[in-house]
Amino acid sequence: MFLYIALPLTLLIFFAGKRLYAYKPWPFFNPVLLSILSLIVMHILLGLDYAEYEKGTFLLTSLLEPAVVVLALPLYLQLHLIKAKLNIILSACLLSVLTAFACAFYIMPLLGADLITAASFAPQSVTTPIAMEISKSLQGIISLTAAMVIFAGIIGASIGLGFLQFSGVKDKQAQGIAVGCASHALGTAKVLEVDKVAGAFSSIALIICAVLSALLMPLLYALLF
Repeated sequence: MFLYIALPLTLLIFFAGKRLYAYKPWPFFNPVLLSILSLIVMHILLGLDYAEYEKGTFLLTSLLEPAVVVLALPLYLQLHLIKAKLNIILSACLLSVLTAFACAFYIMPLLGADLITAASFAPQSVTTPIAMEISKSLQGIISLTAAMVIFAGIIGASIGLGFLQFSGVKDKQAQGIAVGCASHALGTAKVLEVDKVAGAFSSIALIICAVLSALLMPLLYALLF
């Protein structure tokens, strides 16, 4: 029974969260966060089978990868600005990927993390489908990677722009690059709601970070470990 209502129930919860967030745009009311928490509580209280839920929502999850293609539109509209700043964007994205790798494999072990856990955290700022493939190549725990990717996206979408403004980062292009590097598609979607230029720079940062992470992280891991 649950297999057949999983998809409409998920959509209902998400769009209800969007309505609530539109009415009260508080960080805690982020529709993705509300959907996740609601579904977790529902699974625990009702004792639902997650495998059955996963089968029921397969159509939705299969759209995750092609959905990233939609980000090409703001890139095209702001292409003239992006071309002028491409060297800066590439440098920022490369620094972001190297920082993520260093934090995972050099700082986390100091806090007690083993190599598998560190490998699971390394691609957390990359969009989910690519992050999961990177985690697999690093011999990480894919489910943990997926959870951390969602967590990073929610944090960026909820408080990313506010934190950057509080820190004195006023330039829209810089804000977009920062959010795209740190919070992938979820953060980018939020930036697009606020400013189209920032959203375009966030989109290109998201894509470049994904490509660089997929190329560099397995290579660095093989060389160092």
